[in-house]
Amino acid sequence: MAKKDLTEEQLSESYSIACLRLHNEITKLYEDLHGEIGDPCTNSGLVSNMVSAVRVILNHELDFIKEASYQHQEANHDQSEQTDIFFGDGESS
Repeated sequence: MAKKDLTEEQLSESYSIACLRLHNEITKLYEDLHGEIGDPCTNSGLVSNMVSAVRVILNHELDFIKEASYQHQEANHDQSEQTDIFFGDGESS
């Protein structure tokens, strides 16, 4: 299946959507780490589970950002240019 070309405006919109979702998830985590009267959760197992669940969601959104960038790059630059951008010139830094 061919990938859809992204304009710069669409790429920016993709970034915006993903970043808003990231922000919302972090805000929700902060709220979930506190009880109704503002007391912090002291159950380390529960905190660990919350962090693990949020990490999965954050990774999906970050992958969405990367994929949008790759898709835009692929549609707007030739393959040799992509190789240099994504893999460097082969020299160590």
